[in-house]
Amino acid sequence: MIFISALMIMNLQAQEVKTKQERRAEKKAKDIARRDSLRVVQEMWVQNKTYVLEAQQVYNKMGEMFQLSPATNFVYVDGDEAIVQLSFNGLPGWNGVGGITIKGKISKYSYESDNKNKPIFIRMTIQGNSGFHDISMWISNSGSGEASIVDIRGNRIKFTGETVALNSSAIYIGTER
Repeated sequence: MIFISALMIMNLQAQEVKTKQERRAEKKAKDIARRDSLRVVQEMWVQNKTYVLEAQQVYNKMGEMFQLSPATNFVYVDGDEAIVQLSFNGLPGWNGVGGITIKGKISKYSYESDNKNKPIFIRMTIQGNSGFHDISMWISNSGSGEASIVDIRGNRIKFTGETVALNSSAIYIGTER
């Protein structure tokens, strides 16, 4: 009786063992499903204009890179309002957090998300007290993103970081002057 029970348990264990290819295929299928579901959510953010690119690095027009705090450096989009904020820790600035804050209304907004294997590409123009600013953004399937901001005089900066939903963002908005 014990021998028969032991054979049945060994038989069940043998059936549960998967080959390396089967485990890889299952992992790949799970990764694709996770990526596709995140893509659907990202497209919803972009369509509803409810997202924030929390910048961890900024690049100046010379290509120099600086590490930043995502809480005070971001591109914020909420409906027809957009905010671009650049802040350096420990430095005085116009916005009360060591940099500048540009608030404005979105006058042009378009996006491309046709191919799920390519990033979502967003173009917008915001009009604030300091003039017009063109913003080109992309959001990858993993949530990382990049924004290039160009003002009317041709000054350019580039933010890189993570793109998150507006309601899950932990940003601090300085004052605009």
